[in-house]
Amino acid sequence: MRARLLIAAALVAALPLSFSGPAQAHQSDKPRIIVSQDGEVDDMDSFIRFLYYANEFDIEGIVYSSSRYHWAGDGATVAPYRWTGTAWVNEYIDLYAKLYPNLRRHASGYPTPAKLRSLYKIGNVSNVSEMSQVTEGSRLIEQRILADEPGPLYIQSWGGLNTTARALKSIQEKYQGSSRWPALQRKISEKVVIYNILNQDATLDDYIKPNWPDLKIVDNQSQFWSFAYLWTRQVPASLQYALKAPYMEENFLTGHGKLLERYRTYRDGKPTPGDDENNRWRPDQNLTYAVHDFISEGDSPSFLYLLDFNGLRSSEDPTYGGWGGRFAPNASGWIDTSDINPATEAADRTYPQTRWVADLQNDFAARADWGVSARYRDANHNPRASVREGVDLRVSPGRKVTLHGRGSDPDGDRLSYRWWQYTDADSYAGALDLDISNRSNISFTVPADAVHGDTIHLIFEVTDGGTPALKRYQRVILTVR
Repeated sequence: MRARLLIAAALVAALPLSFSGPAQAHQSDKPRIIVSQDGEVDDMDSFIRFLYYANEFDIEGIVYSSSRYHWAGDGATVAPYRWTGTAWVNEYIDLYAKLYPNLRRHASGYPTPAKLRSLYKIGNVSNVSEMSQVTEGSRLIEQRILADEPGPLYIQSWGGLNTTARALKSIQEKYQGSSRWPALQRKISEKVVIYNILNQDATLDDYIKPNWPDLKIVDNQSQFWSFAYLWTRQVPASLQYALKAPYMEENFLTGHGKLLERYRTYRDGKPTPGDDENNRWRPDQNLTYAVHDFISEGDSPSFLYLLDFNGLRSSEDPTYGGWGGRFAPNASGWIDTSDINPATEAADRTYPQTRWVADLQNDFAARADWGVSARYRDANHNPRASVREGVDLRVSPGRKVTLHGRGSDPDGDRLSYRWWQYTDADSYAGALDLDISNRSNISFTVPADAVHGDTIHLIFEVTDGGTPALKRYQRVILTVR
């Protein structure tokens, strides 16, 4: 079952199963999300990026969990391990508060710092996989799961899933055995989508999958590495410039405010208190990375996946692919899959993520400028893209098709256009002969061997002439009838 069907099921489900009080009107069509993180260096960097994109989401919780890499200890029998404390989240929100007035001048919808602070809760942090305690974080997740609001609830696992598991277990303990339990469990399984980064504790396999077998998991087990510590081994050489020190210094680290001053990079001389085993910050380390090279945002794909403002429509169906990777169906939902890397002409498990790295870095660089630009005209803003014929089209084999793309730019920048076929996302096994020459329109003939139900994904790409150069896309899906 595809994610679009999940969304539709959640929207039309009429059974009143809220146990958290009267349903409140849901005022936003933004993705409803809960961030669950464990305080690693890359979580910190992902959280900084997340704050610059906070206007794109209906944020319902920011929850601190443990993982196999970080836990707080219990003050008695369990000692802390690489524990970075819980204060840094509010410190980052305080620094976001300094940027907030400027960010609002460039885009609407940014949450107030007070709102973000109210959403921050400490979950199950005393040990790896600990889910016996009911915590403030688990109660928040439980309440948001049970809230009678439309649309999916995306729970992002940047660390372990133990606090989410505790929330689900609390629901199970309260309602299993009642007459309403089967319908409640079914509705929750339709509503909740977990985006899992690696398996950072045992609770997914030991509790969630056995007890909630129909809960959908978008499982990123390998693609995230291309945006994490080992990126030099994964990102094509032609794209690595967007992660190297000169780009990082110019676009993020210098002159972009106090929040980005906290952004960690390789060998930057900025230790992470408590995480003494992570020595990548030490300038004297004999590492292949230069000072201020990108270090890691391995958790960012979980929210990049939901940024449908870019026109890639990735959240409609994980098989489509986008800034948060591309996935193939499996027994639990979806697992990350491969795209063909044009540099090697071979299937590459990380290329569904790395193909976008320059675009998403430029997009973040523009938002970094927003935070320090009090005037709209002093920063770049994304162009717009649309296709006259629509984005979901039915076509017949042998038929000639012409598509008319359109672009506009709020800053008046000159625009360039590109059409391309995302063959890895297609179910049709072949390439179109596209008539393109840097124009906004394309023509092609639907292949004669295309059969009923085949899909072909075309991406219309608009790039502005601003600094940094920004893109918007429009994905058009052709379905053969």
